[in-house]
Amino acid sequence: MSSNLPPQAKAKYQEYLDAGSLEERIKKLEEFLSLVPKHKATERIVALNKSRLAKMKRELEDRKQKQKITQKGLISPFSIKKEGIQVIFISVYHTPGVGKTSLLKYLSGAAEEKIGRFTSIPEIGIYKYNKIRFQIVDMPSIMEGASDGVGNGKEILSQLRAADLLCFCIDLSRNIKEQMDLLIYELSKADIRINLPPPPLIIEKTGANKIQVLYLTKEAKNTNEIEELTERIKEVVYENGIRNGIVKIYGEITIDNVIDALTPSVVYKKVIVLGTKGDLPQTQESFNFLKQNYRDKFPLILGTSVVKNNFPKDFGEIILKFLKKIRIYTMSSGRVAEKPLVMDENPSIKDVALKVHRSFFDSFDHAIVIREGERQKRKKVGLDYILKDKDIIEIHTT
Repeated sequence: MSSNLPPQAKAKYQEYLDAGSLEERIKKLEEFLSLVPKHKATERIVALNKSRLAKMKRELEDRKQKQKITQKGLISPFSIKKEGIQVIFISVYHTPGVGKTSLLKYLSGAAEEKIGRFTSIPEIGIYKYNKIRFQIVDMPSIMEGASDGVGNGKEILSQLRAADLLCFCIDLSRNIKEQMDLLIYELSKADIRINLPPPPLIIEKTGANKIQVLYLTKEAKNTNEIEELTERIKEVVYENGIRNGIVKIYGEITIDNVIDALTPSVVYKKVIVLGTKGDLPQTQESFNFLKQNYRDKFPLILGTSVVKNNFPKDFGEIILKFLKKIRIYTMSSGRVAEKPLVMDENPSIKDVALKVHRSFFDSFDHAIVIREGERQKRKKVGLDYILKDKDIIEIHTT
C-alpha cells in the first residue's frame, strides 16, 4: 500500500481485504477509490484497483445472469422493443415532475392523461418526421442510487444502454447543477459513457508471448511518457486475467480507456439536453448557466417550453444530424419508396444491400444512384460507392 494515501483510505482498503461477499468487496473498493487523492503518485494504485473493480463487477453480473430465472409470459415493462430511432427522455426525481410527459404528448400525442403524475413505468409515443419514425420513451425518473438499484434504477439504466439517443430533461426552474450532476454520476457509475467515442484500441487474447503493447499510428506513437504508460497497460491487462495478449493502440489514450476496453458493460451513448419549463420566471438565466457550464460535454443544449409552443419544428432533423445518420431511398422498377432507410454517415452500396436483404449482396451486379444537384445526376456504381443523404439507389442483381 502506498505511503501517499491518507489514513482513511488505508483503513477502507483493509475493509476491502477483509470483506467476505463479492458485493461487499465491490462496495468497499469503490469507497476506497473515492478516498484516494488524485495525483501523479497515486495513478498506479488507482488504475490497478479500478481494474480489479471492473473485474469483480463482471463476475457479479455473470453470477446474477446465471441465477436469473426467466418466468414464462412475464415481460418487464422496462424492456422496450425498439421501433424506428429510439429516443429516451430521462430526468432526476422531482415533485411535480420536470415536464418529460408534456414533451412526449407534444411530440407524439401520447400519455396526455399522465401529465402531472409520477410515471412509475415508461410511457411510449411515436414522433414522425419526414416518413421517419422516432420512438419517444418517457422513462421514470433517475433517483440517487439508481445505479445500485434504487427506484428500479438498474432496469431503467439497462434500457438506456440500448437507446439510440438519450435526452436529459432539465427543469430550468430548479437547481441545474444538482440535476446534471446526479444524472452524469449515475450513468457513469452504470458504465454509460456520455458523448465520447469508443477508445482507439483493441485488446486481443493470444496463446503465448505474454502481453504486448503496439502503437500503430503516428498519433499513438506521440503519446507522452510512452514507456510508463506501456508498463501500466500491461499491469492492468494482467490484473484482468489476461496472461497473453496484444493491445493495439491507434490514437491517444489514457489508462482509464484501457480499463473501459476490458469492461464489456461499458457503452458509449449520444446525449442531448432539453431545458424544460422555459416559460417560467428566471429560466433564461438558468438556461444560460446550463449552456455555459455544460456545453463542452453536451454540444447540443436546447431550451423548450410546451406552454409557449417553443420546441424545434425540425427536431427529427436535429436528431439525425446529431447522431450522424442519413436517409437513403430505394427504388424498384422506377418507383421510389416512400420511407427512407436510415443509415450511419458514409454508407456504401454494400451496407445498403446488406440492410435490405443479404440476397441483394450475394447476387449483386451493379447499382444505379440518383443524386439531385449533381452534374451527373444518374450513375452506375459498384459495391464500394459511398452514398450521401437523400440519395436514391436501385440495386440490380444477376
